Amino acid sequence: MSQRNPMNERYTTEKHTGTTRKSAASAKPKTKAAGTVVQGTSKKTPQQRKQEQKEARKKEQQRQRELDRKYYKPDTARYKKLKRIWWGSLAAAVVCTVLSWVLRSVEPTWIAFIFLFLAYGCIIFAFYLDFSKIRKERREYQERMVALEEEEAKKARKQQKA
Repeated sequence: MSQRNPMNERYTTEKHTGTTRKSAASAKPKTKAAGTVVQGTSKKTPQQRKQEQKEARKKEQQRQRELDRKYYKPDTARYKKLKRIWWGSLAAAVVCTVLSWVLRSVEPTWIAFIFLFLAYGCIIFAFYLDFSKIRKERREYQERMVALEEEEAKKARKQQKA
């Protein structure tokens, strides 16, 4: 509390006549020792869940990279045929692009544009092959090889037990 008038006799005497009351806060019961400590719940926070999902994704990507390194180039006839078609499509795109540049000097310029659009079509077809057909063939090959490895591991364990 602030002192209002320092010349008041209440404040000038050395003997204090009254006492101040204790605050209402001191009349409240004290908390028990460690009463504010809260035990962690078994529920996970969103950050923990997000972190676990991130770790699971990284683990799966690492496993897929390992499979890609191990079994990238299948030795099947279908894969080889698709790769030949893919390379042919890219070669056709290059040839059509060169022809479109050469044929610019020819009077009807629409011929050059036709070859340029053919080149774009060949490139788009090569992307389609690579991202759909060839990728599916690689994935199937990887799955076959992983299943074969697991089967061989089972046989090896059976032989060890016997």
